[in-house]
Amino acid sequence: MPKKLALLFCWFSATLILLLFTSFYFYSNSHPITFSSVPGTKIAEQLETRNVEGQVLGIQIYDKRPFAVSTFLHKTILEQYSTYIVEVSDKYSIDYRLIAAIAMKESGGGNKAPSDSYNAWGFENGRTHWGSWEEAIDKVGKTLKTKYIDKGLNTPDLIMPVYAPPAVENGGGWAIAINDYLNKMESIYKSL
Repeated sequence: MPKKLALLFCWFSATLILLLFTSFYFYSNSHPITFSSVPGTKIAEQLETRNVEGQVLGIQIYDKRPFAVSTFLHKTILEQYSTYIVEVSDKYSIDYRLIAAIAMKESGGGNKAPSDSYNAWGFENGRTHWGSWEEAIDKVGKTLKTKYIDKGLNTPDLIMPVYAPPAVENGGGWAIAINDYLNKMESIYKSL
């Protein structure tokens, strides 16, 4: 019997200590300790009063297009260039999805492009070489604008006879794939 009383006393003591420790822990976390002599205290006080709802690291996100392109190009070489693809598309006033869609159709987003060619778009059947992905993206955007969009070729069905003529004879699979990719990116955009 004395062993049982000793064990019961130990259990109650441990429970009491645990409750006190837990209470102190939760109280201190809900009431942070501040030291007025520490220079960072004013910054911490300012941060506590900020409302960052809907923000990432205090930055409001207004343009979801780079995220849509990045999600579409996931696990491809061009994924890391998603923001640049959107910037180039804006620069040349073309649909932000077009550069990524053609790259996905022609080379799986650059993964199947000839090594060191930076040609994910099949320009000249893959014979065109650029010095970097940035240069390639810019040249592709400019070419799509000047040689297609400005000439009224502003849909995949209208672009296909000039960009991928053999696809016309083979049932138009190129335009079908590009339209499918454009729709996928639009769905991604809407889901963000």
